[in-house]
Amino acid sequence: MSVLTSCSFKGQLLIVLAILLPASSSFAQDSGSAPAETPAAKAAERDWDFRWDNRPSLRYGDLLRIDVRARLVTDMRRPDAAFIDNDTSRFDIARRRIGVEGEVGGVADFQIERDFADRRRWRDVYVNYRGLDRIEFQAGQFKLPFGLDENTSSTNLDFVYRSRAARLSPGRDPGLMAHGRVGGGAGIVRYEAGGFTQDGDNGRAGDLPRPSGGWTTAGRLLVQPLRSSTSVFEDFQAGVAYTSSDVQSGIADLRGPSALRDPFYRPEFAVQGMRRRVGLEMRWRPGPFSVQSELVRMASERLGQSVEDLDLPSLTASAWYVHGTWVVTGEKKTAGADEPKRPLFDGGFGSLEFAARVEGVRFSSAGGGPPTTGPRAETILPPRDRAITFGVNWSPNRWIRVQGNLIRDTISIPTGEAPLSGPLVDGPSSSFWSRVVRFRFAL
Repeated sequence: MSVLTSCSFKGQLLIVLAILLPASSSFAQDSGSAPAETPAAKAAERDWDFRWDNRPSLRYGDLLRIDVRARLVTDMRRPDAAFIDNDTSRFDIARRRIGVEGEVGGVADFQIERDFADRRRWRDVYVNYRGLDRIEFQAGQFKLPFGLDENTSSTNLDFVYRSRAARLSPGRDPGLMAHGRVGGGAGIVRYEAGGFTQDGDNGRAGDLPRPSGGWTTAGRLLVQPLRSSTSVFEDFQAGVAYTSSDVQSGIADLRGPSALRDPFYRPEFAVQGMRRRVGLEMRWRPGPFSVQSELVRMASERLGQSVEDLDLPSLTASAWYVHGTWVVTGEKKTAGADEPKRPLFDGGFGSLEFAARVEGVRFSSAGGGPPTTGPRAETILPPRDRAITFGVNWSPNRWIRVQGNLIRDTISIPTGEAPLSGPLVDGPSSSFWSRVVRFRFAL
């Protein structure tokens, strides 16, 4: 563990690759007692082969597959809130990613992805070994096993922006994880557990000198009780997730994100001790419909942070959402609404989907004294934000997706709270509309 924490995630990836590549070659050579092949047949199997299976793909026989992935995302936003100062009435590039993914020797998967429009350039960079029964091992940089919405690929999101619950989820960091399925032939129980160098990049404030969680343990358990059936509940799943890390003394970086991800609240409270997250999740996708929900609670201890050097009640943040979708053109949600059965200019209109989401986020502490605003307040004034989002998603073909969202935010900050970086809302309560259009091209 000490070696992993002292290496960068690139170094970890190189170590894992050095282990897996020889193992995969020997596996491919010794995997069966098939008749010996002629030299000509062996040479044919080892030839390089370029294909276009909806994206560029390079193969080297049955030993190596490399697929090129690319994604270009542009947004146009029109918020009514005064505190959101990056209003864009034209399309701005929100994401520009390119990467590769593939398979080595039938026993390992890998992914390397870089974003040229984000300050956190390297995204997923990992190797996943699956040469054993019922258990796989993943190493590198990837998302911690916490949060349904956060761990959904951005190409499959039902809304332009992730939920508030996803913003409280950890995000990415270098680490090691074991995962797999158990429980009968269908594997109705899915598990993920690992250790990571920090508690995810979602909680870090860029260049600000704010403490973040150190070595983090994380786990997630999902159950699909009817996975082997053919009933309408075949896809139903429910789960629980947990993270734990130690936070050094300092000012917490717990920002209250609005629906457009801009912070409506920047709490400046001293923290020290354990940071723990607990999450509950549910998803059901019958036919062209889907229902999904999450509840996330994060608590950061404040040990010795009172003015008398005594312990304060933990600083907590909780978020929830419920959302539903309907693909009116009939595609099954489990197959992905972004792959229309009848693409535009090929006998159809593409796929069309309607979506709605209700969500909220709240900050608080369980102190017994009167609420105050100081960095060592026992009881803080609890700000909150609730929002409802209406969405329309149109996929004319498998490469293009257009999303439109209409969002209503209602932010409440109790009287007496003094914003630390200018007025965030006008008065103790404020409601406003935002309009977002996103255009995405992806290979």
